[in-house]
Amino acid sequence: MQVSNQAQAVLLLTSHFTKSDRGEPRPLSTHEWGKFAYWLKDRGLQPASLLSDDPRRLLSGWIDQGITQDRIEYLFGRGGALGLALEKWQRAGLWVLTRSDFEYPERLKKRLKLEAPPVLFGCGSRSLLNGRGRSILLGVSIL
Repeated sequence: MQVSNQAQAVLLLTSHFTKSDRGEPRPLSTHEWGKFAYWLKDRGLQPASLLSDDPRRLLSGWIDQGITQDRIEYLFGRGGALGLALEKWQRAGLWVLTRSDFEYPERLKKRLKLEAPPVLFGCGSRSLLNGRGRSILLGVSIL
């Protein structure tokens, strides 16, 4: 499964790939992600820029007791686990969308704003997400 650098960064920061060990930094919650993404946007940065540049330098003005720079660096260090998860999801017929993807439901972003899920997992036609009507979104947990 091919995903953009932007999607990779969002997945690394917000998704579980395996069962977490105790004491291991956890991925950012939806609320934490909303706050962090807003801070990045306010400074003209994108999550993908943290993959290609020195995160410590880019995050020099970031101060948050819950979302530390060490936590962010740890989460970005899970690239191998992300690659394996993407292969597993592809074999299962799942697709992945992040809030920055064109196909992400615009109505969901408008209604939930910063609380919109950073990542959607699904199967079937993604084009139905932006159609009129009702749908059921199910959370998927891969452990």
